[in-house]
Amino acid sequence: MSSGTWGQRATIYGIYGQDDWRVTDNLTLNLGLRWEYHTPLVEVEDRQANFGLFTGQLELAGKDGNSRALYNPYKKDFQPRIGFAWTPDALGKKLVARGAYTISSFMEGTGTNLRLPLNPPFEAEFETVYQASLLNLPTTNLDQGLSGLNPKNPYVGANIRLWDPNVRPAETQQWNFTLEYQLPANNVLSVGYVGQHGTHLIAAMPFFQKQLINGQVFPSPYLAGNPTLVSQITQISGTQSGANQKYNSMQTSLHKRFSSGIEYQISYTWSHGMSDSIGYYGDGGQSGSQSAYMQNLYDRRAEWGPFLADSRHNFVASYYYELPFGKGRKFGSNLNRGVDAVLGGWEMGGNFSAHTGFPLTIKATDRSNTLARSARANVIGVPNDSHIVGPGNHWLDVSAYSQPVAFTFGNAGTGTERGPGAAIFNLSLSKRFALTEHKYFELRGEAFNLANHPVFNSPISQTITASTFGEVSSTQGERSVQVVAKFYF
Repeated sequence: MSSGTWGQRATIYGIYGQDDWRVTDNLTLNLGLRWEYHTPLVEVEDRQANFGLFTGQLELAGKDGNSRALYNPYKKDFQPRIGFAWTPDALGKKLVARGAYTISSFMEGTGTNLRLPLNPPFEAEFETVYQASLLNLPTTNLDQGLSGLNPKNPYVGANIRLWDPNVRPAETQQWNFTLEYQLPANNVLSVGYVGQHGTHLIAAMPFFQKQLINGQVFPSPYLAGNPTLVSQITQISGTQSGANQKYNSMQTSLHKRFSSGIEYQISYTWSHGMSDSIGYYGDGGQSGSQSAYMQNLYDRRAEWGPFLADSRHNFVASYYYELPFGKGRKFGSNLNRGVDAVLGGWEMGGNFSAHTGFPLTIKATDRSNTLARSARANVIGVPNDSHIVGPGNHWLDVSAYSQPVAFTFGNAGTGTERGPGAAIFNLSLSKRFALTEHKYFELRGEAFNLANHPVFNSPISQTITASTFGEVSSTQGERSVQVVAKFYF
């Protein structure tokens, strides 16, 4: 790299109005409207360049009628919101119905490695190899810096960062409808539907990929109007706000407010999330879903599948319990001070969580001859996944897949398989030793994953040509126990 430090700037303006309207004694409406304007990113000294999406014409910031940002502003970012809470007179007013709908917006991060200041002519990527035995050291001076090592045409071998001129903030619609019912003994039961639909999400675009039509390969239409540029560069890393996402869930919980020395919450969620892109930052954690780039730039429908955080079933139970022994409690309120110091005043807390596995995508070697930046396998049978762990075993059934044949794409979908789920129980036990009314020691023991239940990681590889395809051979979150002492004053 030769351009040195660069800096981009943007400003967010926002205005909003919001009101709570108590329509009747048992119905309240929340109404609001927000408008935001995210100014496009500019470089402080206009050291950035873009190219015509199809013409390939060089566009310099603030030159020849181009804006400083080199992509268009978006000024229609209206974000309405409406919500209600209704307590019907029936059922003794123990039932509450709540619902809401909103549109929210944000300008996603796009990866600093894909920003427009990295384009030539402001940025040049090159390398120089020193071989002293051949005495071919470059005749450069220190005052020339790195640029003197290998001066060349900055477009040769370059990776062009190509931004769609209509990049804009993402838009997310969210809605929910929930019923809450007051049960005896300070218990509240909640059952709700929660949904979300995201559009105009930022996606990394493999614009250099060629077109495959009826087994024949044709050039990419992007930058095609500048064949000289296309012949010099080696890659196009594109940015576009065209990805989509959907999420639907049933969320239930039973919550007991603290009384009689105990509080707990039990929650269960069934959910299903789908997307056609995982954005700039790849998959994470246990997931092995889509690649950051599409298999086929010209077939976005084939990318639609479970998104990286799609765990269908999720159960969580947590509690806090004051053991009923000791002074001021149900049993042993008359214990002497010594016995109470040992047996009385203990508190217990913990939680148990369990969820099903995250989606996995079966990958392969690219055989399309289109310069694809990701490739999936062909499905040739019904997978009979063994879900057996350990080296040499296969959680996934490799016999159900094959490499695509030449000049084709794999027909496997995204996120069609599932990795291991997890179940973890954590426990804490604590006691306070009072010295004065406001000073005391607290002794606490904590055990994470008390049962030492293995939490298996996803398979080492989901690529069918790998020797470790489908092997689950590692775990995380082994049992950990700690003792903590604190003095409060």
